[in-house]
Amino acid sequence: MAFPERAEGGSNQWRGNCSPQVVAKLIQFVKKCRRYEKNKDFLFLDPMSGSGTSQDVAEELHIPSVLYDLNPHPPKGIGNWNALKDEVAHSADLIFFHPPYHDIIRYSGNMWGRPHEDDLSRCENYEDYIEKLNYVIKKLYFSLRQNGYLAILVGDIRQKGIFHSIAADMLHIGNMKSWIVKGQFHCTSSKTQYSGKPFIPIVTETLVLFQKEEILLVPFSIRREGIFQIQEQDSIALTWFHLLRMTLEQLNGHATLKQLYQELREHPKAKKNKNYEARIRATLYEHADCFLPLARGTFRLKYR
Repeated sequence: MAFPERAEGGSNQWRGNCSPQVVAKLIQFVKKCRRYEKNKDFLFLDPMSGSGTSQDVAEELHIPSVLYDLNPHPPKGIGNWNALKDEVAHSADLIFFHPPYHDIIRYSGNMWGRPHEDDLSRCENYEDYIEKLNYVIKKLYFSLRQNGYLAILVGDIRQKGIFHSIAADMLHIGNMKSWIVKGQFHCTSSKTQYSGKPFIPIVTETLVLFQKEEILLVPFSIRREGIFQIQEQDSIALTWFHLLRMTLEQLNGHATLKQLYQELREHPKAKKNKNYEARIRATLYEHADCFLPLARGTFRLKYR
């Protein structure tokens, strides 16, 4: 994948901004999938939206979109959204995640505002960055709708003579559908002169595409492979909203309160909450736009 000419969308003055054509190709690919041909509720989400490239592309393609960003005053979208602390308030069919490449470009205190402690471009070290990045990846994956796609665009970096491939080091979750090498153009690092040891320039990025085919069984790998079951393993990245959504998906999109109580009573989140039944009811009503009442005490998912 290579786009030497950036095309229109977002701001080419925003460092690290990817080509709008990457976003357009992703949306067009997912929309062509049979599951989405008649889905009028298709939603595209960009949780680190920068200058708003994704919204420009989505509008051009007439696709509903939601943009988040840590920047309190982003050019477009919802500002002051903290990927490490805030809930993903939407469930999407396609999430395009283009995080900072560790500290290669500092965003808070540089591209906008003051330095922010939860800015992924200001992590203490590479290990800290990968740990936080993986937490955000889990959070985003859990927020996908069934059969939805998570696209992650990351690069390779070299620090103090050590080469790091973020795509290889990060969490791989769900079913990998594609590993795409993307050419980089007009990078500041391309102009840097290095002395001493031979230098091999980094001229590519990696776009990894995962699909959420299974709901409660999640294939994953972090230098090793395995499967964890959400009902058996708690995660602070999993909110009640998305736990209920996945449980309803597992129950074919509709269930009674009694069924939900029974399905979730042994879940670690329920065991930590003596009033878990009240928490389930509250979550259903807090997200009334997603959980629709069929009859008294019975709910269905809006997006099916």
